[in-house]
Amino acid sequence: MRYKMNAEKIEISIEIDDSFVETLLGMVRAAESQSDIVTPVYKPTPEQSEVRSPEVSEASEVDRTSVEYNEWVHFVLMWFKNFDQEGDQPERGENTRKLGIRRHAGRMLKMISTLGGLTHAVKDVGELAYQANESDRIAALDSDERDRLYRHVAENMAQVSSIFFSDLSDLLEYHNPLED
Repeated sequence: MRYKMNAEKIEISIEIDDSFVETLLGMVRAAESQSDIVTPVYKPTPEQSEVRSPEVSEASEVDRTSVEYNEWVHFVLMWFKNFDQEGDQPERGENTRKLGIRRHAGRMLKMISTLGGLTHAVKDVGELAYQANESDRIAALDSDERDRLYRHVAENMAQVSSIFFSDLSDLLEYHNPLED
């Protein structure tokens, strides 16, 4: 792939392979999820570049059929298993590390941010699991108890992810959004 860009008095030509482009785009997506303020330094015009960026949807609605959402659901349900209870505990730290090194981790972070933050994203999955009766941990709880559990799980996720996937821990809301 050949990419040519001109900026003021500088002309740069770069020849790169597809895996480099995917890696670079992953890093950019992860950076976008951390900050809503992105100041472009240079924007190529179509005639200057053979590479075109995909259009980013600004829809506030989350695609619950996406790969990222599906992985998030499995991750949260794994976290609920025996959380704050006796019994076999899943490898939460290792699963968090694996989640952070996935190719589409940046898109998952953006999805969590779109949901309103870590607590809201945990609640989103928890309420779906409650309605579908998928989690024994949640089934016996009333609404207030579920909200307390969601916040406690989100706080615990933030603690563990601060070591293994720090971008996820940054999405914890500092004020509990589920409090009245």
